[in-house]
Amino acid sequence: MRFDALKNYTYYPDVYGNLDLPESEKLSVEIIRPTAEDHETLVFVELTQQFKKDSKGSELINQTSRTKFNTPKILRRHVGEIKNLVIADGAGKDKIIATGEELASASFAGMFSLVNKICNEVCSDTLTDTQKKISESDSGSSGTDGMNGN
Repeated sequence: MRFDALKNYTYYPDVYGNLDLPESEKLSVEIIRPTAEDHETLVFVELTQQFKKDSKGSELINQTSRTKFNTPKILRRHVGEIKNLVIADGAGKDKIIATGEELASASFAGMFSLVNKICNEVCSDTLTDTQKKISESDSGSSGTDGMNGN
């Protein structure tokens, strides 16, 4: 079996009309894919169970799960260069966010949706069609689901 490494690639988050912007204005994020060892420390599942107690004992009535990310680690270690992200402070001063490290310490309206998209992308284990095409041209593999049967 042959897998596509694709350790770094550019990601265009689908937030706030970003994908509709001209190429030169799109927000882009360099994703640095985690190793298998590191991935284990990036995403967690929180399980919540509710029980109903009656005279016959306890009965499980509801179970929910929620995915939680180690956001600081993801942004600081798995996000490289960021292009076209500017925070206006309202006083006429713009702050350019150019790295994951800078994004990790930033605060602005709308950031949670953006950060969640980035965290999902870093922790995903699939290649998009665009990434497959890049991978095919770079490695000569089929790019099918990140692996090649050769």
